[in-house]
Amino acid sequence: MLTKGDDYPIHQTPDPIAFSQSDRNFYDRYFFNGYALDGEIFFGAALGVYPNLNIMDAAFAVRIGQRQYNIRASRHLNMERMDTKVGPIRVEVVEPLHKLRIVIEDNEHGIAADILFEGRSPPVEEPRSVRRSGPRVIMDLTRMTQLGRYSGWIRAGGHEVAFDGSQVMGVRDRSWGIRQIGLRDPQPMVPAQDHQFHWIWVPAQLDDRGFLFYINEDRDGTAWNSGMVIAHDDGRVEHLPEARIDVTYQAGTRWPVHGTINLADGTRINIAPQARFFMTGIGYMDPEWVHGMNKGPLAVGYDEIDTTAVGYVPPYIYTQAFAAVTMTLPDGTVQHGHGAFEGLSMGPHARLGFTGMHDGK
Repeated sequence: MLTKGDDYPIHQTPDPIAFSQSDRNFYDRYFFNGYALDGEIFFGAALGVYPNLNIMDAAFAVRIGQRQYNIRASRHLNMERMDTKVGPIRVEVVEPLHKLRIVIEDNEHGIAADILFEGRSPPVEEPRSVRRSGPRVIMDLTRMTQLGRYSGWIRAGGHEVAFDGSQVMGVRDRSWGIRQIGLRDPQPMVPAQDHQFHWIWVPAQLDDRGFLFYINEDRDGTAWNSGMVIAHDDGRVEHLPEARIDVTYQAGTRWPVHGTINLADGTRINIAPQARFFMTGIGYMDPEWVHGMNKGPLAVGYDEIDTTAVGYVPPYIYTQAFAAVTMTLPDGTVQHGHGAFEGLSMGPHARLGFTGMHDGK
């Protein structure tokens, strides 16, 4: 089957672009977040393509003050990956690797937006991440991440806010490969495997540089996927794979309330998460809007979250948070900035003292 993508010189196999590799869990996704420097606004967006399920879905959510407004949409892909529009939500590539646009068209739910992302630094390609559960590959993906600034406007919950690149910063990423999507496999692995996942992701921007830190750890606390990249405004890029983070959690939860990254040269970075953004708003862990779920030819849903009333229970365990960042260099120079602190921890983690699926400190 020929599609619009076949007119571009981007083929990787003799097949038309409509066909990807054979794993049902193959996906291709856009992700965005942005935050006002006073922390009053935090938004996230995602658009995912699942070629072997023939599904495309998208979501946009914004927290204004203490309330989060969420719109999600899903449609049948019809094997056409170039039409990156799902209901009222669409993503446009304005200038590859530099500018992308998110549009939420007017709809009955009163949430709309027109936002332009512009990269501050070039995208950074993270090392390919592979994870197995017994003999089965459960994660095999590549991700690129880019720090940048946003301009545009958002309307939600009776509020309308406009902003430019001096007021709203953030990050966007693209990832593709294999990870669990849609319905769970009806025949689980034998013997039964503990479901364990521990993840921290911190992109941030300072006066003359930005950085990305990420880490996955096993149940004993050993890192199996980690790295840190510092992108300087003068074009230098530093890769610091030995970087590690110490995290303090809110009592009785696994919500981070503080983190410290220590580098080998003596640099110390303190991260102070503040107002939370719940990732369920853009489909992560949401039982009704799981990524890749078949919702029919087209479905659109909307809800709101009172962020002060949500307890540490699924699906609200997965969060990002607006964060104040302070970097102290070896010579004592201090830089201040802002970023996002993302954390998801499930299952045992011996070093941190977690023994169950969702128990806290």
